[in-house]
Amino acid sequence: MSYVSRMCARLLVPSAWPLVAALLVAMAAKALSDLPVASGGAPVWPDLPGLLVLLGVGASTLYYLVQMVRLLRWQRGHGDSCYVCGCLLGRETQGRRGTYRRCLGCGKPHSS
Repeated sequence: MSYVSRMCARLLVPSAWPLVAALLVAMAAKALSDLPVASGGAPVWPDLPGLLVLLGVGASTLYYLVQMVRLLRWQRGHGDSCYVCGCLLGRETQGRRGTYRRCLGCGKPHSS
């Protein structure tokens, strides 16, 4: 796995987490909604699970688009890049020796 592919994985894979969380919450909402059906009643919130999944898809898409904009800016040379491998730098983090940014490709810290 190259540094660039590792950087892309670190950028884009987390955009699936809102969708996974929404699917889990939607399954729980569906189970709670169907509790009255077992005793002969009507579902309480029949549309809620579908709306939760749509909300998760929207959040995942928005997160993915933000990360793609970061990646496109890096490809054009507008983002902060690592002096070791040339990949994009992550967010600023407070460390023992001051603020630093970790490279998304090789993982080396860079002082800000």
